[in-house]
Parts: sequence; C-alpha cells; structure tokens
Amino acid sequence: MIDITWDSSITKDPLQLADGIELAVAFVGRYGSRFTQANFQRSVDTENLDDTEDSFLDSDGAYERNEQFEQALALIADRASWLGRAYPFKVESGEVQFAPPESLEDCLPYLFLLVCSNSNYAPSLKNGLPIDFEYLCKEAFRALFPQRAEVLLFSKNSQDRREIFGSSAGDAVRMLAQMLNTGLVNSERLPDTQREFGIDLIATYSFDDQAPYTFFAFAQCTIGEEWWLKKHEAIADNGLADFIHLNARHSNFLMIPHFPRYNLREWSEDPARTGNCILCDRFRICKLLQRADSFDPSSPPESIAEVFKQLRDNLVEPV
Repeated sequence: MIDITWDSSITKDPLQLADGIELAVAFVGRYGSRFTQANFQRSVDTENLDDTEDSFLDSDGAYERNEQFEQALALIADRASWLGRAYPFKVESGEVQFAPPESLEDCLPYLFLLVCSNSNYAPSLKNGLPIDFEYLCKEAFRALFPQRAEVLLFSKNSQDRREIFGSSAGDAVRMLAQMLNTGLVNSERLPDTQREFGIDLIATYSFDDQAPYTFFAFAQCTIGEEWWLKKHEAIADNGLADFIHLNARHSNFLMIPHFPRYNLREWSEDPARTGNCILCDRFRICKLLQRADSFDPSSPPESIAEVFKQLRDNLVEPV
C-alpha cells in the first residue's frame, strides 16, 4: 500500500522525514517494524545511486544524513510525548519502533491522518482519502461543541449533503438558511450545481426559538500539500453570503491531516499561511477525537470503518 521515495524533498525536511519514517515502520514490511540509522542510510543511498549532482555516498553526505536522522528521531520522540496513547511509535536505543502504547485501535486515527498527509505514497487509497478525511473531521468537529449541536457535512459527495441538504446548491442553501433562522438573498441566482461555497462542515446550535440567528461555524477540510491555499474558503463572505442573509461573523476552521509544527507553541509555517482561520492539524484532530464521547476507534462510524480496516490489513506486526 505504501511506497516511499527517499529523495531530497523528504530527507532535508525533518517534518517530512519524520512522517516518512513513521510510514516505513508501520507499513513497509522489509523494515520489520523498526527503523535505524543504517536503514535510513541504505534507503537514501539506494534511491540516489544514479544521482550525478550530489555526492550521497561520500563522508560529508553520510554526516549530513546522520544529522537529518537525529532531527527526525527527536521530533518523533516529541510526538510520542505530545500524543500519548494515540501515537503508535516510540524511540528506543536510537531507533524508531512501531509499538502502540496501549490499544492499536487508539492509534488508527493517527495512522489514517499520516497516510492522508502523504497520499502520494499510497496510490491505492489516494482517490478515496479526501472523502474519508472529511468524515473523520466530522467526528473530531463534534468535540468542539455541546452535545446538542448539529454537526453536518456540506460537501457535495457526502451522505449528509444528499440526504439532508439536497445535492443542488439551491436546495442546500435553502435548508441551511432554515437551520440558521434566516432568509435568502438573490435566490433567483442560486446555482443548480452541487456548489459547496468552500464549506465542507457546518456546526449549528439552536436556541429553541425562531429568532435570527442561531450559532454556527464552518470548516474546510483538505489533504492537499498546499493546504494554506484553502484557509479562506470556509468564510461565508467569500461566496455563501451572496445568497443567504447573515448579520454576524462566524468561526471558520481549516482541518488538515498534516503536522506543521516542531513544538506545541507555534506553527512551523509562515504566519501568513496560518492566519485568518482556526487551524486544526493532525495533533489537534487526534486530541479532539480523544475528547469526543461519540467516537470509538475500535467501533468507528460506517463512513470510515472500511478505511480503518484497510489500514489494519496493511500494517506490519508491532514490536
């Protein structure tokens, strides 16, 4: 299922290298659920034997790769301390091991998010991952709101969109307006397409009256490598407000499976890429799922049960 390319794009970025090592340890049987510095050296050397620009096999190259491996090792050790029982890897005796601390089921969300953020290495799953990711985000999103809140998918390929909102944008926006106790504007211009207006997830909380407006929040979900390009999409003013009357600002979330951080205090990306949205990355999604009373990874919702099964079927035996 997983085919990793050990080129400079992964080896020179500690965040990507940490992900690559995690993937190798969990899904690539030839490493035997362990990954050592020697494994890394051999993998990189084999990948780049024909390279004519860089000297991968000389002593300077070996020293550089040693530093790269040590940086990734430290990051993996930090991830283990940050995520606890939700994280299936550990660093021991200078190697990375696939060793879920308690139940493997507790770690399936992390493994799924890991695969989503590296979908180019999982071609057999790649086409279905964006939809599966949306369903997992829906479960995580629930943890942010009271139990009575309604959390629904608005994305065009979701079951909620078909069965609750309606496939066409006209039907979907009318239903959303009804949920928010508000009205339409420019209703004659509503498209007949499945347009989403950049919104994949919707959370509403009714005050049990008919006065405008109820509480609401929107989210965009993406597994794309350039995820920051999506951060403005789940804002009503960028499209939806042309058709629905809103008199209040709302929270807009961007949910990604990536792990853009070297620590828990700041993002690794430039602030221009992380501002003007509430960013939920792999760490935050895992934490939200741990808080969600309705989510049990050992008995996941039907919408993600199959992909969890595929993950389990392709995992190597833990140490």
